[in-house]
Amino acid sequence: MWLSSVSVGVFFWSLELLAASVSFSKFIYGLTLYIALSSFLFVIIVFESHYRNQVIENKRFAMFDEMTAKKNYRSFVKEFGQSLQLAGEQQKPIAFIMLDIDHFKLINDTYGHLSGNQVLKFVAVDLINNTYDFDSQADVYRLGGEEFGIFLTNTNLAETQKFAQKCRYSLSQLAVPIDNGMLHLTASFGCDISRTGDDFNTFYQRVDQYLYQAKNNGGNKVNNF
Repeated sequence: MWLSSVSVGVFFWSLELLAASVSFSKFIYGLTLYIALSSFLFVIIVFESHYRNQVIENKRFAMFDEMTAKKNYRSFVKEFGQSLQLAGEQQKPIAFIMLDIDHFKLINDTYGHLSGNQVLKFVAVDLINNTYDFDSQADVYRLGGEEFGIFLTNTNLAETQKFAQKCRYSLSQLAVPIDNGMLHLTASFGCDISRTGDDFNTFYQRVDQYLYQAKNNGGNKVNNF
């Protein structure tokens, strides 16, 4: 905005200079000066716009997972932490679901990492699709590796379990195209709602423990105890 004002000012200043010119040489000098200054200001405006867009893009990359185009662990820590604090202040619990794709290392070892990446993308899309039918707000994050997280607001434990079971079943019906065939997969889930006195680490570690109990019990399960 300020550059536009400067450009207009330079334009009128140049006109005044030209009007006061009494010789052709001064006219040429004034015109040349105006063109040079206008070109310089144009370059600055373009650079400023490019820089602003680059800053916005860098912030996006910092908060989103490039593989799945979903929010990443950094976003999760920030947003979940804020929501957990607000839930404590309002005494309204929030829910956290963590899931881990079963036997993902075997998928990578058998079909290759490109196929593993394909699986991650399909899982992310399937989870997002399931949130559309959920009455409360639900956000999906890729926490890292084959782990995803979902946090829900305005819900209770029964609804959280029901939603986690819906996601588990949906993933078990998923067919991922790889190597001229279809890969079927399952995932293990841990879930719970926040409790009085929970901080980020306490809540996260509790749900993480529930998740690995589900995996240790054979996988393809939802566990919340």
